[in-house]
Amino acid sequence: MRGMRERSGRRGERDAGGAEMTRGEKMARVRAQAMLVTRLAGQMKEMSADGLRSLRLDGMPRGTGYAPRGLDIRMEKREAMQRLIERESALLREYEREARREMDDMRPEHYAFCALYYLAGLSLAETAEAIDRSERQCARYKREIEQGA
Repeated sequence: MRGMRERSGRRGERDAGGAEMTRGEKMARVRAQAMLVTRLAGQMKEMSADGLRSLRLDGMPRGTGYAPRGLDIRMEKREAMQRLIERESALLREYEREARREMDDMRPEHYAFCALYYLAGLSLAETAEAIDRSERQCARYKREIEQGA
């Protein structure tokens, strides 16, 4: 019970202050946020593609003076999604600035790895190919960064 209280207390301090996060946690946070923004942008694209074509816009009156049924709801959802993407993108830019400050004092091979894996969002295999290293070496870089070496 005591261990649970101690852990939760440390986590709360770290989340609120942000200063206690390790370099690896900051990098992982950037990667997760970038993936979230990418996923939301994909959903927005699908929403735009499906949007108006599926409605019956044949010009025939339907008995109301409003937009075709469901169109106003879809427009509201699209606007809400756009606001969400803007908010999450702003948060991503803030996280990236913080991560880049952390990267300034890294070794060159770690810097290149972080730029491609964490900031650009490439997979481990794609990162290994881009920096001309093996996947095993990249996995080691990732471990070193996350452990704070």
